Amino acid sequence: MTEITIYVVRHGETILNSFDRMQGWVDSDLTAKGRQQALSTGQHLRDIPFDYVCSSDLNRAIQTRDLILSQLATQPQIITPNRTFREVFFGYYEGLNAPATWREVAQASGYGGQEDLISHFGFPKTRQMMHDTDPAKMAETYDQVIARWRHGFEVLHAACPDHATVLLITHGTFIRTLADHQGIDIVGNFPGNGSVSIVKETDDAVNLISYNQTIDD
Repeated sequence: MTEITIYVVRHGETILNSFDRMQGWVDSDLTAKGRQQALSTGQHLRDIPFDYVCSSDLNRAIQTRDLILSQLATQPQIITPNRTFREVFFGYYEGLNAPATWREVAQASGYGGQEDLISHFGFPKTRQMMHDTDPAKMAETYDQVIARWRHGFEVLHAACPDHATVLLITHGTFIRTLADHQGIDIVGNFPGNGSVSIVKETDDAVNLISYNQTIDD
């Protein structure tokens, strides 16, 4: 039975993160703080003998990948960046102010924002609410995101031999969706920039064994 250990890292802070904007498939560069977060994460992971590294195809993930790699004691084989690991797509709301967007989504239900919605309805329903409120009806649903995660794990499973250790650079809401699906309480618990989560993948199971471990700068 094949077993793979995957260290899942959220990219460093970006310009749009610093402006509190919805950043899904729209992209922006890392800030100076974000670059330092990536370097600090690389130092934290320095002595782990990664066999492979993969990332989302968005530039902020690739930038983070390269900064982390610059700190590692040994260099893993690079798997081509894959769009499967992109952030959740927010449709019409891409690039807009995040708190204002979630107030709009929550308004019809009488709640104040995203965390209120998650607390009362759960994450799957909250993502469906964004999709339903989106004028373009393009915001990804929970099930669509989980389907991408499953495909991503298939990609890694096919690319990596038994007992491989993999570094994966991806995105906050994407990671948060996996955590929720694994039964973790995500209310008020969003992956920090540069944070590390750990997944064990076998032929027939995926287990998130550590979530949102932040690295001190």
